[in-house]
Amino acid sequence: MKLMLGCLMHSLITWVSLVAQARDSHIVTVVFLNETFGNALLPKVIEGPDFDQAISAMELDTDRELFWKWYHWDENAQPPCYKLQPISTHIPNIKDSNSASLHQEAVQDWNNEVKKMMTIMRMIFNQEQKEKYLSTVMEQEIKQSVFMNQESAKHTLWICRKFTHFPSHNIPNQGKVYVAVEPESKKRLDILQSELKERLDDIRMLKFRVKWHNSGMNPEVPEHAQFVEDLCAQISPLLISIIDGIIEEDETKEELKSYLGIEKRLFHELMQQSLMCQFRYKNFQGRQELLTKIRRYLSNDSCVPLILHGDVGCGKSSLIAKAMERCCEWLVDVPLVVRFVGLTPGSSTTEQVLRSIAEQCCALFGDHPAEAAKSVRHMSSFLMHIWSKACKLRPLVIMIDGVDQVKSYGSTSLEWVPRELPEHVKLIMTVRDDSPQMSHLQSIIEDRACFLKIPALTIDESHNKFDAILKQHHRSVNKEQRELVSKCLQECPLPLYVEIVGSMACEWTGAETQLPLKSTLMEQISAVFDDLETAYGQVEVSHTLGYLTAAKHGLSDSEMIDILSCDEAVLEKIFVHCTPPVRRCSSLLWVQITRKLQPFLMKTIVAGICLLTWRHESFRDAARDRYLGTGDQISMCCTALIDYFQSKWANGVKKPVPVYEAGVEEGKDRYVLDQPTKYRGSNMSKISVQSLFSRHNRRKLDELPYQVLQLRGRILEEFVLNFEWVYEKLCGSDTYQVLEDVSLALRNHSNNIELVLLKEVLELAAYGLGYDGRQFYSQVYGRLSTLMSDPQNHETYPIIKNLFDSAAHAPVPCLLPLTVCLQEPFQDQNMKLGDGQVYFNALIRARHNPHYVITLSTERGEIAVWNIFTMSPVRTLTGITQPRKLKMIDDYRCLVLCGRELRIYNFDEGLFVMKLREVMNQKMPYFGLHDKDHVVALSRSRMYVNMMNLQNGDCVATFKVGEDRFLNSLMVSENGKICVCGDETQKPSALLVWDLELRKLMYDLRIPHHEFITRLAAITKEGHYVSCVCREVDEPAPNFIVVYDLQSGTLFKKWKPGVNVISIAISSAGGCVVVGLEDSKLMAYDLITGNPRWTLKGHTAPPNTIRLDNRGLQCLTLDSLGRDRSVRVWDIHSGNSLAVLTPDQAITACEISSDGKAVVLALEGRNEIVTFLLCHKSGVNDQGTPKSYGNDTNRGKVFDLSQAG
Repeated sequence: MKLMLGCLMHSLITWVSLVAQARDSHIVTVVFLNETFGNALLPKVIEGPDFDQAISAMELDTDRELFWKWYHWDENAQPPCYKLQPISTHIPNIKDSNSASLHQEAVQDWNNEVKKMMTIMRMIFNQEQKEKYLSTVMEQEIKQSVFMNQESAKHTLWICRKFTHFPSHNIPNQGKVYVAVEPESKKRLDILQSELKERLDDIRMLKFRVKWHNSGMNPEVPEHAQFVEDLCAQISPLLISIIDGIIEEDETKEELKSYLGIEKRLFHELMQQSLMCQFRYKNFQGRQELLTKIRRYLSNDSCVPLILHGDVGCGKSSLIAKAMERCCEWLVDVPLVVRFVGLTPGSSTTEQVLRSIAEQCCALFGDHPAEAAKSVRHMSSFLMHIWSKACKLRPLVIMIDGVDQVKSYGSTSLEWVPRELPEHVKLIMTVRDDSPQMSHLQSIIEDRACFLKIPALTIDESHNKFDAILKQHHRSVNKEQRELVSKCLQECPLPLYVEIVGSMACEWTGAETQLPLKSTLMEQISAVFDDLETAYGQVEVSHTLGYLTAAKHGLSDSEMIDILSCDEAVLEKIFVHCTPPVRRCSSLLWVQITRKLQPFLMKTIVAGICLLTWRHESFRDAARDRYLGTGDQISMCCTALIDYFQSKWANGVKKPVPVYEAGVEEGKDRYVLDQPTKYRGSNMSKISVQSLFSRHNRRKLDELPYQVLQLRGRILEEFVLNFEWVYEKLCGSDTYQVLEDVSLALRNHSNNIELVLLKEVLELAAYGLGYDGRQFYSQVYGRLSTLMSDPQNHETYPIIKNLFDSAAHAPVPCLLPLTVCLQEPFQDQNMKLGDGQVYFNALIRARHNPHYVITLSTERGEIAVWNIFTMSPVRTLTGITQPRKLKMIDDYRCLVLCGRELRIYNFDEGLFVMKLREVMNQKMPYFGLHDKDHVVALSRSRMYVNMMNLQNGDCVATFKVGEDRFLNSLMVSENGKICVCGDETQKPSALLVWDLELRKLMYDLRIPHHEFITRLAAITKEGHYVSCVCREVDEPAPNFIVVYDLQSGTLFKKWKPGVNVISIAISSAGGCVVVGLEDSKLMAYDLITGNPRWTLKGHTAPPNTIRLDNRGLQCLTLDSLGRDRSVRVWDIHSGNSLAVLTPDQAITACEISSDGKAVVLALEGRNEIVTFLLCHKSGVNDQGTPKSYGNDTNRGKVFDLSQAG
């Protein structure tokens, strides 16, 4: 139920506004329906036959005159009807803001007129007409918000209060407010309450019985005060439960979306661009000659961009949209990249537009989107690189509407525009004639044939567009109005002008004596604002549209209403003759204005919030000149927005009220929403600790610096160089929003070299920080290490030096590199790091020394032992034939799968020891260590398992389970006691468990009608538990996890995440099972209780690699396919994301140290490992001294073993 406080014209808010809100967001409806639902409203329109029938049924001439007085014939409606006139038409004092007595007298006169007409209608209308015309606001809103569908009912609460001791006869006047008196009203109320009972669960209905008091509901009465207290206590947890349920359901739906293989941010951008394109071409009229020229350009061999240019409002956007739609007919299977500049925050600046275009092209041609993170000066060469991948079979068309409409807080450079396009690429752009960008394009592109002027509409096209608008709204115009419109369209034949005139004509009834038509576009826009101010008040409209225009990205409904609720000038106009119990602006004013401006406003989604802003730059410019044209206007609007986003009047703070007489309270709580930097959540469900306990307030992060700059002209210290704020904004908003703040600061501090350096670092790290802003300190430290190693730069960049020092002892957990591995400032951003070669395809922890790892290089035939702190090899074995897998026998000996053979090498001495006799299966060369003297391996035939002696290479035992049974996996516990194999022959497939010490089969595990996916299995170090992924044979349901207790051979646990599992790890020490899911989440289950511990979110692609440390407390996760280039470190016990890192190069292998303190990466194109230490308030220099490795005289030696064995 909407609270329409103090608004006389509340009947104008109809269910239409609820329809609009339901489209954009979830509505939680609280219905306060007691023993009355208020009086019925006068119908706004009455159909002609019904009105004529009613008039003929009236006996008194005075009754007929009363209806003719208030209902006038609307001949322009289709079909024509009678329309209720504004109250001020006959009772002008209703708008009197100077005399309270005259206003009250006018209200009383209007109430009397309404009462007479309602009485007459109830007498002469039949039942069908009563249902049609005499419903109340409450009925309309309940039907629309509750009875819409079953989902709506789930989000509804009904509060019903009934009085006890209420007089059933001789009801006092004050009691008639609380109960329905008329039989018709009682009947309708009973029907409505019955429907509510049918649709709502009992838990959604709160019923209260309250003792009647002669003064009605009175908070001074103890029983009534107790009722309010009980109501609040019961409704609060129910509302929280509903809202939490909606959020959780939305997040679940969001996670199940595939995004068609592209990143979520880009997907949302493309969706909004596509919807705008559809909207634009829907009402397109004519322009066939222009479309023909565009088609000719797309099909010829021209290698220069096509520039469509014209005056303001000439229809450039609609033409681009129509051309895009027709491209599907003109060209077959051609990728289209379309951007309407300014539609979203992601398309508002040159940097953002080019970045999203480059990301889309990367998705089209197979490059990783990380490659698209470039500054404008480096974007030109990258775009040419990616566009050059277009070919005859897969050409490319790019359309950019409004290259001149990029915001001033970004670059306005057009140096990225190519003079010559690659073959099979077409680029179409639109630009205003009088813009600087038009002049720049003319200087870049010499061929004037590629500039296509968009002329004004022809007379026929103008009339067709005008008639289409009328038809869409079921309206028409009379002959005199059409003649006047025709004359105006000849004077200004611009599509936007036609749209404005058509929208205004939809309000005409045919009885107007003067029409507000002007001869130019900007004058007509001004007439729209005049009309609004006349209807709803100059102060109200000017302040509302001032706030809307001043906002960086627009405002949501709740934001606007909160801001207006703190605007005393507006409230004084609304509450001119009354003092409301709560001093807040109702939604009525905002709804009225937005409905009137609906054709000229657009919705944009920012961080899941629906914002309203101007659709046309012409309207924005006109509103800025009119409502933000003076310093006082800018100060008033920006101050209000700053106060709102800084929560100045939230949290119960009472805002002063103008005092006109003694005894008036000086302050009133406005009940506006708090605007913290982070919203704190409840622990209703164990989903991803970071997102659960806090959710950043992106609206505040985006808007506040912008508003402060408009008001004070300076944001350097408070925001741009306040790195705590920068960190929060990177986490809660977007890297490019921070870059926009930096660009704004550079306007006033163009010579500030520290700002230039900060901008460079942010541009280099843009992709990683956009992926997860929590790696801010990692990126800063990694990119500034070399620069800050020079003491001279400490003096040159003192503020950035302080930032670097903070990063070196980061206030939050992060991964700090021990060497330079990220691109550094002031280099060519298109310079490729490394040579693109994969040097290492596997990393293995040393057995007992956490300070060393082993790398495996299959193609180069090399194995090396590395000190993770110095990142230098202490031993290197070369000349090894196809090393594929490696397992450490002890501290220095290793067993290596070379091709199909198992070989033993000694790292310490750099020796080939021996080759085992058995040959492995080519596709399934599985093996594991029993002890330091024995290995078990799948036989070449896969029908049995061999145990071989590592001293002489002989086979000492064979495990066989039967004839014609083929094994498809092999796992050995780290202590070497238990071996588990998968049997693919048996149906259902089995897990076979052997005791390697007793050398016998312990269990043949199977589940009827299921099969084990044995490539997704894990065993604990001591062999107590084995976990495996399983699926139903005959059902398409997602797979699930089972855990067997190998001491008893029983099924211990079974978990069904609801989506397919793609990776798994288990730890007895940590008491957990961690699985990676197909929807990119991770789940941690408690191995003891069987309960889910955490659902961990953060990856943008399924994490198919999980590495646990030896303690089972921390795990490293990765998508080894490279769709998500980042590694994440998690605390399994707390559910915290400890750290995340996105390197510039693709990761080819990764490992976490056994103590969980370091992450080692192998990067594409880099011939040495890179170590990152997990630091929190400590630096990389605070680590202990690593132990030496074996014989120190062999340190760093390279052993060529190409002739060995």
